Amino acid sequence: MKSGTTMTLLLGSLLLIPAVAMAGDKGDKAKMMDTNGDGSVSAAEHSAGAQKMFTAMDANADGNVTAAEMDAHHAAKAAKGGDRMKMTSAQKIKAIDTNGDGQLSAAEHEAGSQQMFAKMDTNGDGKLSAAEMQAGHDAAMKTADSGR
Repeated sequence: MKSGTTMTLLLGSLLLIPAVAMAGDKGDKAKMMDTNGDGSVSAAEHSAGAQKMFTAMDANADGNVTAAEMDAHHAAKAAKGGDRMKMTSAQKIKAIDTNGDGQLSAAEHEAGSQQMFAKMDTNGDGKLSAAEMQAGHDAAMKTADSGR
């Protein structure tokens, strides 16, 4: 597997797993982001979901997410029955931290979200079906497991 593909799939765990945890049921992650109820997730809906997740992780509201903030967010979700993270927060941040400062800005998170959306949209229709989202989640988990 190419390094860029690996990083994109690792990014998937950053962007998708918290969405799964918020939804409660893995089968409902697409439903959680599908705000207009049309049965698919548009790029705009995916972006809005990613922004909501970023805001939830940014505990001190400074516009950046540190590994400590991400750890705390994931621990709270895991305590409510969400998926346990397979990668460390630092690994997830490093995957899309374009300026190398060790934290994730809103712009870096958004760019990563857009890359992941494009990767998951396997049929190129500009929308994610529940099956595409599940496949993206599964691929990210498989990559995270093999990276340990």
